[in-house]
Amino acid sequence: MKKRLMCAAVSLMLLAGCGSEPAPEEKTGTVGRLPITMMYSSELKNFEKLVEDTYPDIDLRVEINAEATIDGESERRLRSGHGTDIVTTNMPTGNAKDYVMDLSAMTYASKYQAGITKSLQIDGRTHFIPMPGKYSGYIYNVSMAEQAGADIAPADNGALLAMMDKVSGQGLGKEDLDNVMFAFSSMDLPTVSAYFIGTQIPDFLGLADGVTWRQKLTTRESGFADGMSHSIDVVSAMAERGYIDPSRLTGQKGNATPVLERMLNGTMFITYGTIDFFNTLNGGGGEYEFAMLPFLSDKGNHPWTMVTPAAFLGINADLGEKGNEKKLDAADRILSLLSSEEGQKAVIADGGAAQSYLNGMTADAGEVPPGLADCVENGYIYNLQFPAKLLQYFGNQMIASLNGEMTVDEALANVDNYFVNGDEEVEYDHTLVGVMADDLIFENYNTRREETAVGNLVSDAVKEMTGADIALVNGGSVRSSLYKGNVFGYDLDAVCPYPNEVVVLKTDGATVKSALANGITLINQDSGIPGGRFLNVAGLCYTFRAPTEDSPAELLDVTLPDGSPLNDNDTFTVAMTGYMAGQNGYNDNNGDGYVMFNIYSDTTPPAKNVELIAETGRTFTDALQLYFENHANEAITAKLEGRIKVVSADER
Repeated sequence: MKKRLMCAAVSLMLLAGCGSEPAPEEKTGTVGRLPITMMYSSELKNFEKLVEDTYPDIDLRVEINAEATIDGESERRLRSGHGTDIVTTNMPTGNAKDYVMDLSAMTYASKYQAGITKSLQIDGRTHFIPMPGKYSGYIYNVSMAEQAGADIAPADNGALLAMMDKVSGQGLGKEDLDNVMFAFSSMDLPTVSAYFIGTQIPDFLGLADGVTWRQKLTTRESGFADGMSHSIDVVSAMAERGYIDPSRLTGQKGNATPVLERMLNGTMFITYGTIDFFNTLNGGGGEYEFAMLPFLSDKGNHPWTMVTPAAFLGINADLGEKGNEKKLDAADRILSLLSSEEGQKAVIADGGAAQSYLNGMTADAGEVPPGLADCVENGYIYNLQFPAKLLQYFGNQMIASLNGEMTVDEALANVDNYFVNGDEEVEYDHTLVGVMADDLIFENYNTRREETAVGNLVSDAVKEMTGADIALVNGGSVRSSLYKGNVFGYDLDAVCPYPNEVVVLKTDGATVKSALANGITLINQDSGIPGGRFLNVAGLCYTFRAPTEDSPAELLDVTLPDGSPLNDNDTFTVAMTGYMAGQNGYNDNNGDGYVMFNIYSDTTPPAKNVELIAETGRTFTDALQLYFENHANEAITAKLEGRIKVVSADER
């Protein structure tokens, strides 16, 4: 699509709504304290308490966001002037220096081990400090291995596969509907990519040849094709046996496999993950005992574990501007406290990390699982130090090879080409698609709990694209904000990243109500992150009672936009994703439980009173793209309209 300029009209677009707009909920922090914001992949209760006990003038606010990386939502916020005060990334990239402050002169920046801080430098300057690191490796059900009579301490990859064969042969460690025994504790591209790298440590990266190769890689004297051709050997052997499903490695085909649930109930035998996941499994109160294994050799070499900082923290460059002196001072004090033994212990207690990079501080022996203890005690620990984009592109190509889209040699050639020249397919799409009049904010997974302006916009776009009476957009499909000003292709990709096809079904009001009731069933989960099945809507309105510890959420009322009731026997055309209609099946929570719309899955009973009207071949992102094109003379906006109303448990 050609790049074209868009003009913004003074008038704002008015969207059809359901009743009056509710007053915005006022956000308040601790009275009299200065709020300092940051994103992180989990709660930091111990560290928050330490900060606020140490500094009575600071209110540290941690937003849980599993996608808080400088390559994703964090960077988009920073570019748009909405970045958090303390910036979090899973791996610093060169462009980070444009958004975070130079910390080289800060005393706390010199408190960390030189090896790790040097690897973090951008153009010779320090912009980030590392959080404590987490050891990673295989985590397996040792109780099940013993039951099957397998070798519970495999010394090489062949023995690892033999252990899996033995368990599988006994009909253990897998579900009835599939043969899958292995997955990743976090089904995201950085984790999967790190695993592929990790398999190469014992027989290559941890040896002299690998060290030389890594040094030459930095100066472009070597490439991935020179040393990484065996990166998927182990997982390929698993795939050949059916023990892993390569098509679901990054969750693009369907929901990520619920690894924690399946490991605890014995329907998955082994996973790759970090020690905090290992601790979660052993603390789950189940019938099984779990153990850890390092990366194993095929050539008689010593096994290795890998350690990666849980995250890297910097300070938003905007805090260096006039008027932000107090915030800058507060952020400095927070990072200074983090860079103390007390701060490190608090974060380790929060996240299950085991290795501090602070000079002079070591992990307690009890924090290292027995299966990794020999590696840790003898220094067989690999620090992952690859550029983030390169690492993720490498993983992406390896997954494509696993799925038969190309050979390993072709995949590695692509990686080397990207390393030298870049690749348009993985760079940002800078096509200008339109203009936003306002910020439409995604935060704290709000599209999975309540009505949001960004959820309304996506729903309106889907309804307009399809011409359906009703559009249903599952909240897990909406992952990011849209910000006031110019909107580019990469913004739309960030808002709706999944390539699920939009379909149009014809069904009755009773089925629509059943779907809305399903959407509110996972608002509260033990993880603190609501389920993605919550429905954003266009073409109807609904009210539900919020769940409590003792009672589930309850659907109370469903109406059309004019206020008339949605009748059970009336028919409607409804737009949604084929994902919800069973294109990926309903196993492992695929389809988000929308079996009442099933027209595709053969393993689930077909839906009643449902008829396929159209397969559009388009996605939610396409719908947004068309929406901006159709309203090219307007600055786009959306607002809360009372489409979704939440009442408390004691309201009637």
